[in-house]
Amino acid sequence: MTTARTTFSKLIERHGWVRIPVIQRDYAQGRADQHIVRDDFLKSLHDALCLPEDNPMLPLDLDFIYGSVVNGSFQPLDGQQRLTTLFLLHWYLAWADGFGEDFRERIFTAGRSRFSYEVRPASRDFINAFASYVPHVSAADCQDLVGMITDQPWYFRSWQYDPTIRSALSMLDRMHEVFQKTSGLYARIIDEAAPAITFQLLDLEQFDL
Repeated sequence: MTTARTTFSKLIERHGWVRIPVIQRDYAQGRADQHIVRDDFLKSLHDALCLPEDNPMLPLDLDFIYGSVVNGSFQPLDGQQRLTTLFLLHWYLAWADGFGEDFRERIFTAGRSRFSYEVRPASRDFINAFASYVPHVSAADCQDLVGMITDQPWYFRSWQYDPTIRSALSMLDRMHEVFQKTSGLYARIIDEAAPAITFQLLDLEQFDL
């Protein structure tokens, strides 16, 4: 069992694949009844990313994330909510700063997202489609992010009933409100030399799902 401070990008690079296993619950941080937790978390992320890289308050540490490698992919036992929000934030900031293709190259390979949900097929399929989506409209010009996503040909109307997808869309909508007027934050969130946001990764040699 080992512990190391890392970032979302380094987690993906190190393990290749991150899978939220079937045993985990749905993504919940974006739900309406979680708006206080959601907004506080987004404010903390926003404030950390906007600080200069030499600020002594950095990095913002998101505490421990526990997990193990199962069938060739890292599967979190604890930390799923934070990891999912970080995944969505990486996508959003890449789009906002015009680095959508860079995000896609980092996260999408062999026709699949390297970060995925196995909770139910709809969640998995949405994440796979979303990870490869690079909007043609800029974030500055987008008035309705959720409407733009749900209007895409790859978005199935039945997905509106999936709680993980609804929560993800709600989180993205709020991210758009918080981060729309920022710039240069994608470079900060993927900066490994002077990271703005980290967490303590606890690699368990084995755990029984």
